[in-house]
Amino acid sequence: MTTSFGVEPQPPNPNEFLKKGTRQCRDSSRIPSVEHVDKVINKPAVPSRNDKPIQGLQKDKNYLNCNAVEAINSSPKKRKEVEVPFIAREDYGKIPAYLETVNVKAEIQHEKELVDQYVSERYGSSSSNQQRQKDEVMNEEERRDLINKLKQRWGEVNSEYQKYCHKVILDTPGLINRKATQEAELLQLEQYIEKLSSKGPMILLVS
Repeated sequence: MTTSFGVEPQPPNPNEFLKKGTRQCRDSSRIPSVEHVDKVINKPAVPSRNDKPIQGLQKDKNYLNCNAVEAINSSPKKRKEVEVPFIAREDYGKIPAYLETVNVKAEIQHEKELVDQYVSERYGSSSSNQQRQKDEVMNEEERRDLINKLKQRWGEVNSEYQKYCHKVILDTPGLINRKATQEAELLQLEQYIEKLSSKGPMILLVS
């Protein structure tokens, strides 16, 4: 036996159901009737097929006279000022007037003298540099030392060059360019060594 709290629920009766007009609003006076509702028409009514359009309407406005009056009363448009080319100006190629004054000329001359003095003190004049240059004869020890260094460099380049000489095919552009560069350097080193090994004093131009 099952028990439950409250009133025992009863099964619905199929003969008892909500019928039309049996449920009334509590305050029926607030609901306006259909007859008193104001209908708002947003668009004009559709014309009937018996209506005929009005024809023969004309305006009395004379557009020619109106356009002429408007054109006469309107203010003229402002023209854009045509800029004169710089070459066509009167002062083109002439020294400005403010540079012709005595004060400005004196200042320019003073600045020029200061710049010349600084350059002569910092770098020396060209005539003094030419006088400083003289011929110096290379002694035997320096010549042998230079020849040994050139031969040492020639050996280093030659050892690298031999790696590419035994290859039948150079398949990349980098290898081809490297081989050509090393050949040119070897030839230049040989010329230097031959020149330094020749008999006679070696003259260097030093400053």
